[in-house]
Amino acid sequence: MLELDNGCTPPKWKRPEDVMKMHRMKMKKRALQARFIKSMDTATPGEVSTGRSAISQRSPAKNPFRRKTPVKNKKQVDAREALKRARVEYDDDNACTSNLSKLIRDCESIPSVTSYSQFPALDESVISFVDVLRKVNPVTVVEDDVEVIKGEEQLPIDWTLRTKVRFLSPNPFVRCLDTENIENSLDTSPNSRFHQCCMAWQHPSLPWVDLIHRGPRVAIKDSASSVPSINANPFFRESLFTHWIDSFRSLFQLVRANQCPYFYVLANAFTCTFRASSIGGYEELNAMIYPTTQGLRDVLKREDIEFTMPLLEENEHGSEIFTKKTSEDAKIGEDEEPERWLETMGAEKSEIKRLQSSQNELVSSRQRKIDSTKESLVVVTGVEAQALFNWLINCRSTVSNTGPHAGIPPTLLAPVAFTGATLTPLKVRQSTVKVDGQSYNSIEVKGPVLPDAVYNFCDLLSSSLKKFTATFANLESTKPFTLASESKKEFCNSQKSEDKAIHLFGQQNLSDCGLRDSVLKKFCAATTKAFDSVKYTKDDGYFIS
Repeated sequence: MLELDNGCTPPKWKRPEDVMKMHRMKMKKRALQARFIKSMDTATPGEVSTGRSAISQRSPAKNPFRRKTPVKNKKQVDAREALKRARVEYDDDNACTSNLSKLIRDCESIPSVTSYSQFPALDESVISFVDVLRKVNPVTVVEDDVEVIKGEEQLPIDWTLRTKVRFLSPNPFVRCLDTENIENSLDTSPNSRFHQCCMAWQHPSLPWVDLIHRGPRVAIKDSASSVPSINANPFFRESLFTHWIDSFRSLFQLVRANQCPYFYVLANAFTCTFRASSIGGYEELNAMIYPTTQGLRDVLKREDIEFTMPLLEENEHGSEIFTKKTSEDAKIGEDEEPERWLETMGAEKSEIKRLQSSQNELVSSRQRKIDSTKESLVVVTGVEAQALFNWLINCRSTVSNTGPHAGIPPTLLAPVAFTGATLTPLKVRQSTVKVDGQSYNSIEVKGPVLPDAVYNFCDLLSSSLKKFTATFANLESTKPFTLASESKKEFCNSQKSEDKAIHLFGQQNLSDCGLRDSVLKKFCAATTKAFDSVKYTKDDGYFIS
């Protein structure tokens, strides 16, 4: 048995550094020999190393006018020398590799060294030092798992009012009756559920006038139409406005009593929505108005209607710039009167008025920048919603005096019946279209499509189809309603458990509001998201964009 001291290498063992050093020395030696041989070849064959014989046997002088060696011979010589050097290097590499393999086999044959027996035996097929290291320490490449994109299980709520919806599917839509439950008095077949989604309660209902698209642009576009104006007859105008007040009051009372989840008011200058308590994450009755101008906001302040602007940018002092302005001015007046202080400093009254007017103009110009933008959305909650209702019901300026909507009060839309409402059917057209050479079944729904109708449409089609797509045409004046609800989501996530319990209690009070339990749960949550198209697959769920 061969005895070894601790920390010493075994006999007849060479380290890899020594092997590489021997290899480099051999390479230098062979390179030196190759240079010496090359210099000997260029000398004259009859030349001898001694001085005298070299002088006596010196070849005659070269003729300077003789023809030089052709270039092609020089290229052939260089090619032979390169091939020779490559063979030498290849032989040296094989010799080095064979020596290294031999040394490793000798190391494995030593029985007393147990620490080296942990390495696996290497076969002679290894042809390079890199392969040796790669075989002793194999490199494992860990590939990252590709994340599979999954859609949403349920469709989020979008408070945007739709004017047209188109559904496309490669499979035929279910339009047949449920023959198993035909004896029941209540028809719950897909056909009846689809027909139920194609209804909306509306007031007033005038078939010859488009009461959904309202505004100054629409009025100018359709002003040349031959539709008779209601404004020409004062009796018709007063009668229509009186009935509208009764319908508006009835609808607002239903929302206060949690018998109606929400409703829309479509006026020429703005669009307003009233929502019951616990709808959209709000604990109290709330209302939203968009778009607003500086004049409209000034009117609301004169009527002592407090409001917030949640979409206002931070550089405009946050969403409470208008609600805090009055209280801050009151505090300044209590602490110190600016006018009296300026008078004590010797300023004239005309100069004081000029400074005040310039300051008011500066504030007004800053506030006018957000007119008719999404930041101009106004939110009113609690008791202030009652004050907003009183102002709208007594405000005659909501009725236009010119255009095709002259003398027609604002349009009221709701998912439930109310006093004076008309059950308006939506226009449905079914056809077959071709997209990229492939045939698709198409259903187009035209009319005021409410948010709960969009959810019911997609829920109905997802239960009978493997995949479908839906595209929407939106009423632009209702888009910011969803953005304001998204800003409310962060506040609802940070609520305490007591506040969440109150929210659940309010949701229970809405059990008779006309919405199904699954739909009501989505409307009470603050999970809203704006989208213009929906793609559904049975395996992945809803993809919105």
